[in-house]
Amino acid sequence: MIVDSHCHIFTEQIIQNVSSNSALVESIKLDVAHAKQRLDPATLEESAAANSVDICLLLPTAAPNKVRAENDRHLKFCLEFPRLRSLATLHPMMNDLSGEIRRVFDLGAVGFKLSSFSQRFDLISREVEDMLRSLERLGSDCGIRSVVVLDTFTRADIHFGADPDHLTTPAKLAEIAPRHPEIDFVGAHMGGLAADPDELLRELTPVANLYLDTSNAAHTLTNGDFIQLLKMHGPYHILFGTDWPWFHHAAEIPKIRSLLEEAGYNGSEQAAVLGDNACRLFRF
Repeated sequence: MIVDSHCHIFTEQIIQNVSSNSALVESIKLDVAHAKQRLDPATLEESAAANSVDICLLLPTAAPNKVRAENDRHLKFCLEFPRLRSLATLHPMMNDLSGEIRRVFDLGAVGFKLSSFSQRFDLISREVEDMLRSLERLGSDCGIRSVVVLDTFTRADIHFGADPDHLTTPAKLAEIAPRHPEIDFVGAHMGGLAADPDELLRELTPVANLYLDTSNAAHTLTNGDFIQLLKMHGPYHILFGTDWPWFHHAAEIPKIRSLLEEAGYNGSEQAAVLGDNACRLFRF
């Protein structure tokens, strides 16, 4: 089984905003030329079918007043397209946070995507601490172990004018996971998109409830640094992800397979990264 654990259904405006920022595009090697053709969830469904990808996981984010609507938009895609699944999103400053957590659990989602730089909050703050405590408490009440996927674009302050305090850095990711052992955390982009490799290797020591996804990272890290992270965290804490629509299954699957082989992962370990870990973590 293959699971793409990192996909987006962006609006045309988001694609346009990113495409017009040439420094950003070059920095993180985005395929903007083809991204405009990948906005429709039907296109993602077709790509998955053509490349033997069984499940594509959507990762929404939203401002406080748009969380519920964005969750509903993404969960509706899953009713229309059999290979699509979706996490939900939350915001520490939204109204009725606990009610939305319960509602999402009732709808069948067990995880949440947070993008601190675009949602404009500090991961190490009282508000986020309260939100994560609520996730732990409500998850326990519902018999659900929550998963939180965190965006980790470490140069969002440079390219988007984000508040530097709102970046999810490797150090913050390393701090938050041990503090909340009842939640599984996924650091997108191997824990730090465009981060200094030495910082990634120094700060992100393995933790039982910390996972990394491969999205985009094979384009921004050297093969050597990527492989070192694979060896450090091990095959059962890595998830395959493309960062669709910026990258495509046809190229990403063989690229990641090659790196897994170079890291010495055997067949069952490669299968874990490509899908089995995600199935276990997200209860697919």
